[in-house]
Amino acid sequence: MSFWASALAVNTLMTLGATQQTVGASLNALVHCRPREASWLVRLKFWLSDRQVRFDPRKYGWPWVPDTVSWVLPTSMALITLECAKKRRWIRGTELENRLRLGAEMLLDRACPEVGWNAGNAVVYGVPLRPHIDATALALAALRFHYRLPAVRNSLTWILVRIECPSAYSLAWVILAAAAYKDVRADVLPAIDIARNRLAALVEYPQAIKDTSTIALAALALGPDGANNPFEVKV
Repeated sequence: MSFWASALAVNTLMTLGATQQTVGASLNALVHCRPREASWLVRLKFWLSDRQVRFDPRKYGWPWVPDTVSWVLPTSMALITLECAKKRRWIRGTELENRLRLGAEMLLDRACPEVGWNAGNAVVYGVPLRPHIDATALALAALRFHYRLPAVRNSLTWILVRIECPSAYSLAWVILAAAAYKDVRADVLPAIDIARNRLAALVEYPQAIKDTSTIALAALALGPDGANNPFEVKV
């Protein structure tokens, strides 16, 4: 089972009008998922011997696949999916709330030292890693309810100034993630408009679209008024 693919598929199905019965088992699987850091033996390993990476193993999210450790992208997608299901009242309870809290804490713990997120760890072998646009965008989408925190606010500023990026893939992520913040920052909507215009121009050239994931993301980002954005957690 891929937790990233499951979370993405469930959220897509919810967006398209699937019933609770259709996705209920997958939602429960996401809530009950435990990465390797959930084991105290693995935590002890990170504290005592595996010191090349710097993060708090008590704060865990979701792995790509079972029996591995948490990563930023599957954790972000799982949080988005569970928050959307919670808003529909399709899933609830203490365990859900604990997983949402731990997942958000994990993302905040893994933020890069200055701003943003990359795929996994913020510091490796003592070297601070640079943020990636796609990972930062998806983490921001997942952390909409935590906008008051400096790490989230500063990371939003960071992606908004990347609208000059020549990558259609990255521009689409910026548009889709920033949409959830249009009601809290006056500079979000103008930035989204500029990014959409740039993306619309880029997709006219085949060389700007390198794979089907870019096509799909661009189609979502250029949809009318961001309708049916599966990455937007509505407040």
